[in-house]
Formats: sequence, C-alpha cells, structure tokens
Amino acid sequence: MESQQWNINQKQLINEYRIYHQKMGLLVNEIDSNGPTGKMPKLPKKPKQRLSDIYGLTKVNKEKMTPQELHQYLSDNIADINHIISRETFGNVYLLSGNESEKNIVDKLNKGIRNLKRQDAQTLLIYINFGNFLNLTKTWLENERKEGRIKQSWSAWLKEKTGYSDDHARKLRALAKVLHGYEQFFHVGLPLNFILRKLKEIDIMLQIPEHNAFWKRPVALPTTNNLQSSEDNSLTL
Repeated sequence: MESQQWNINQKQLINEYRIYHQKMGLLVNEIDSNGPTGKMPKLPKKPKQRLSDIYGLTKVNKEKMTPQELHQYLSDNIADINHIISRETFGNVYLLSGNESEKNIVDKLNKGIRNLKRQDAQTLLIYINFGNFLNLTKTWLENERKEGRIKQSWSAWLKEKTGYSDDHARKLRALAKVLHGYEQFFHVGLPLNFILRKLKEIDIMLQIPEHNAFWKRPVALPTTNNLQSSEDNSLTL
C-alpha cells in the first residue's frame, strides 16, 4: 500500500524542526566544549507550531484562505455561549462505564466538542477585551512618559507592575486592534492560536463590506443569571 505524501505545509514544519534540532545539537556541543565557565550561547528560535500539528494541517490551516473561505469557516464555528460549563459535571460526565453504549459515547463526544467550542468562544471574548484594555493602557503610559511622570518603557513598566510579558501582551493588542468592535467574534468557538495565525487574513476579510457588516452585528451577551446548564440534552450548536 502506497503511503500518502506530506503536503507543502506539513513538509515545511518538518524541515523547520529538522533545522531547529540541528542548531540545538551544535549549541549543546558548543556548551560542552566551552566548559562550565563559558558564556551561554543564544538559543535558536523554536518553530511557532508544535511538531504534532503536522497531523492537523488541513485545508483550514493552509498558508492562505480566500476571504470568503475564511468567513465561511469562522461562521461555521460560531458556538452557543448561552450555556455555562460546570467543572464538576464536566469532570464526572466524561467517564466510561463497562456497559456504555456506542450512542452514549458518541453523545458525550459531541457534547464535549460543543463545550470546547463554547470555552474557546469565551476565551476569545476575554482576550479581545483585555487586548483592547492593554492598548488603552499603553496609550495612557505613553502620555505619562511624554509628561515626564513615568520614565520606564511600556514593556519594563508592564513587567514590573504585573509580571506580564509584553511578548504575549503584544499578541493580544494586535488581536484587539483587528477584532475589537466586531462582536460576532465573541461567539467564534476556535482556538486562540488559530485566530492569531489568521489575523492578517481576517483583517483583509473585514475590509469586504458584507463581511464587515456581518461580524459587526452586536450580540447580547447573557448575564450570569440567564446562563443555562451546559448539560441540557436539547443543546445544539
């Protein structure tokens, strides 16, 4: 039986890891040769994606999607955020008994996927709003520096006051610059890493009037009192 070939994106990631580990091997040899008094050399940059991601590099993760493909994929992954996820229930329900039927197992799998999408949507909402607050805070700090009331740079001030790295804050600020004001993204049940990877393409997509209007539609976020149990058997996406 002939094995399938890696696609171009999978092959690229494999090569990135091959180069990374070659550099790491050379670095380890250098450290060994220099001895304990030698200076620590600079570590090579690790690939952004995990090597295991090669098994998930399908069409939606290809280098580029058309604006219409991206809009369709994002809208197909809109989640129901009107349900609360109970940690206790979520932990107890995902156990298998000896006589579990296939139907029950499939039901649990589908319910788990819905819960994961809901959690991703909740995470995206928090990151967009927090990223916007980071942008507002950075603008405030720049004004404080201009007036001479604060001397530190943004990254130094953020690290000292919160312990939060600007490397991660920068990603959230970029996220908010593109998505803040587009409330339909509060319902998108996709991992943050995927959204960050596609951010430039999303920005281009939002320049198309019909897509812009769709994602700018306001949403009514449920209050805590209005949230329903995620264990509702009638729950659908």
